[in-house]
Amino acid sequence: MRTLSLPLLALAAVTAFAQKPCGNTPVYSPCEIVVELPPAVAAKHPNPPASVELWAEFRSPEFKTYKFPAFWDGGARMVFRVTPVEAGNYTYRLSGNVAEFEGKEDKFTAVANPDATAFIKRANAHHWQYTEALKPHLYFGADFTDLAAVETRAKQKFTHLSLPVFSPKLDPAFYKQIDERVAAINGKGMIADLILSPSPAELVKAYTTWSDRERFLRYLAARYSAFNITWQLANEWESSPNARPILKEVGVALKGLDPYGHPRSSRSAVTSAPLGPDGWMDFVINGAPDVTVPAIEHIANTVPQVVLIDAALPEEAFRKRVWNAAISGAYISITGNLADGSPNAKTATGWFDTMSRTRFWDIEPYFDLDGGRAIANPETEYLVYIEHPQKIEMTVEKHGYDVYWVNPSTGEAVKEKKDWKGEMFEGTPPDATRDWILHLSRDGRKEGMLKSYKFESWPIPVQEPERSAVKAPFELVTPPSDMTLKAGEPVKFEIKLKKKTAGTRRMMYMLAGEIVPDGQGTRILATGQEGTLVVPPVMLAKSEGPMNVRLYVLNAPGKLYILDYVFTVKK
Repeated sequence: MRTLSLPLLALAAVTAFAQKPCGNTPVYSPCEIVVELPPAVAAKHPNPPASVELWAEFRSPEFKTYKFPAFWDGGARMVFRVTPVEAGNYTYRLSGNVAEFEGKEDKFTAVANPDATAFIKRANAHHWQYTEALKPHLYFGADFTDLAAVETRAKQKFTHLSLPVFSPKLDPAFYKQIDERVAAINGKGMIADLILSPSPAELVKAYTTWSDRERFLRYLAARYSAFNITWQLANEWESSPNARPILKEVGVALKGLDPYGHPRSSRSAVTSAPLGPDGWMDFVINGAPDVTVPAIEHIANTVPQVVLIDAALPEEAFRKRVWNAAISGAYISITGNLADGSPNAKTATGWFDTMSRTRFWDIEPYFDLDGGRAIANPETEYLVYIEHPQKIEMTVEKHGYDVYWVNPSTGEAVKEKKDWKGEMFEGTPPDATRDWILHLSRDGRKEGMLKSYKFESWPIPVQEPERSAVKAPFELVTPPSDMTLKAGEPVKFEIKLKKKTAGTRRMMYMLAGEIVPDGQGTRILATGQEGTLVVPPVMLAKSEGPMNVRLYVLNAPGKLYILDYVFTVKK
């Protein structure tokens, strides 16, 4: 990161900057323009983060405009941190509430950088793309543990590292440490996932008024937008009162403050999908231990998903969690300390290697099979996870396919000697002692497709859910609709099939609830056909309210049903 100090004194007497900042900065490399407040100005602003507002409006070689706030970096030092995304000449102009700097202009030149890692954006409904060259991005996350481990995570092929950046006060010394960590992550070609707060409740506790929170957000946007990052607003949100409106005001503000439009979401105990309708969120993060939630939400939503997976899980549970998440159409991020060389680390890297052999940005959940779960691009390839070894029967497009059997513990793939041709694949895994992955691939076609200018090769299927209770082959029978539920108390639930069909041979069930008048947002109440559900007390702001309960059901052919029920909830 290039830094240049600019001592701007009484600008009535200074007609140009003393030095040229950011000269010959490579594109996608942050550089700094440092402004020193003159002593008289500094004396008027003893707490610069609270009272100094400095902005710089940059114009790119292609005449795109980016507006950046400056951040306070201790003493009288104010910093503009900018990343040029185009080679050529940039101009910029200062504005704000410091009269001495108002209207000052300068320019700098950015140079091409063919080795740069571009920023990312969502693409093709559920996937990711770099902002340059139609290049797909494979989101593969882990937690930052320490600077020494950054090199290890890069060798393990992670593309994202997450780290908390919350401080209850704007302390430059603390954030200089964060700068070092983010720069180290980006320096290895990885993206930093910045977790802005432990929870909405903790954020509001530290920054009690909206002006306080806006100042905090402006500081983070000024300090980190120039890096290659994603914004993750909270580590979890579901347990905080008023979480949804708090995150909405934060997310909307951050959307306006970040000139590069880095992707935004929130981590969650279960899912951040209920925050999507508020207009600020770009992707969903699932923390639920149950594969049902990401599987159903992938069909219900058209944004990328990232599933959080605990590194401390036992080897078999970890492996099955990874691959069930992938077959649900999601990307993965490992939480906790993933020990180098451990079985779980090998499984994670094996997932990356396997997905890298596919057109991962061009495949979706596929349902025309028995014996496993699959993702596919029907004209190109099929990836099947066989959690319980058994015979696979799968309808495919009539072509010739290369056949691979993949060990999900390592990603090691063994190719069958003969290609397979047909439209109904039948086969069994190499042995029945463990789970397996089957990969049917038209390798020649995929190699040719890489020469195409198109990012995607087929229209991603988006279905309209069935909402008719009459057409649904199931119903919620317990609790009865006239039962009053008590917040915080478990209650039994049961969903019964009204009739058995080919479609009901494999079903996924999810119950979600929202007390709309209280504005606390939706929570996942339960998954499965029967069990117990609990209405979280945080959902009920008043003593009593009507709760809309939405039952989501995904059947064997991939058809999504959504049925609505209403219950009264009391404290």
